[in-house]
Amino acid sequence: MSAFMRYAGLAVVTGLIGLVGCGSTSARSPGGAQSPAPATTTPSATSPAPSTATPEPTVAPTGKPSVQPGSPAQVCSQAGTYLTAVRTGGHSGYDRVVFQFSGKLPGYAVERVQAVYSDPKGTPVPLAGQSYLRVVFHGTSAVCPRPLHQTYTGPTVLTPYYLELLTVSAAGDFEGVLSFGIGLAAQGGYHIFTLTNPDRLVMDVSHVALGKFPGIWDITSWPQYWATQYSWLNGHQPWLSSPSFAVQVWAGGYGSASVVRQVSANTFKVTKPGGKTFTVTGVRPVSVPGPWVITKVT
Repeated sequence: MSAFMRYAGLAVVTGLIGLVGCGSTSARSPGGAQSPAPATTTPSATSPAPSTATPEPTVAPTGKPSVQPGSPAQVCSQAGTYLTAVRTGGHSGYDRVVFQFSGKLPGYAVERVQAVYSDPKGTPVPLAGQSYLRVVFHGTSAVCPRPLHQTYTGPTVLTPYYLELLTVSAAGDFEGVLSFGIGLAAQGGYHIFTLTNPDRLVMDVSHVALGKFPGIWDITSWPQYWATQYSWLNGHQPWLSSPSFAVQVWAGGYGSASVVRQVSANTFKVTKPGGKTFTVTGVRPVSVPGPWVITKVT
């Protein structure tokens, strides 16, 4: 348990958001195929003709896949296209997210955005990371109207925290438009293709080297930071973004006899009981809002 959590007496709880409008989502048994590593960045993609065969795997997974199993019988008696599964997997050089459908593959569009907003409310969708993709499917839903039931019953948010793919979150299911937000560790290339039997949209996102995580206390790795950032974005422990609070907790908390004095935006002088003085510096390690971390103590 982190020092922040011990001090505040609160547990970090991962928040989930629900699908807006027509309903939420589930998953089906894994489909399978792997593709070659991603090619160059695709700024915006729209639906091409689906491929006619499933290629044989060429790259072995390096991370544990996030699989949302479901029943093969999850179909709708009313004709249409319905989401049945969302899966993720970590691989050598790239990470993957797969959207699986029954009926046929719907039209789709993928674009890089500054933020993802829920449909139709227009509220921001929390996504871990510092680069975001919006995926929109047209003429489909995750809910069968007759009889009324969900065709995708898995989590509305997946947080695999792979090297690049961090978050896949439902952003809306309203009037035949199904949308998702994807949170990435950095702005890298992505590659999109389709598979059949069953119909799937596959997105591979290339790994981007972030370098060594700069934090030396409490939050000390990128996976830990992404999980903490996602919790923070969902309203938990809002003080984590405050440099002065982080230093005060490091010094022993507000009940301690330590004296904390801020000398610049990211530098503090801490005088401990007994007179010993430390210089504490830190940084917000991402280009978007998130927790501040301590990087050096002298």
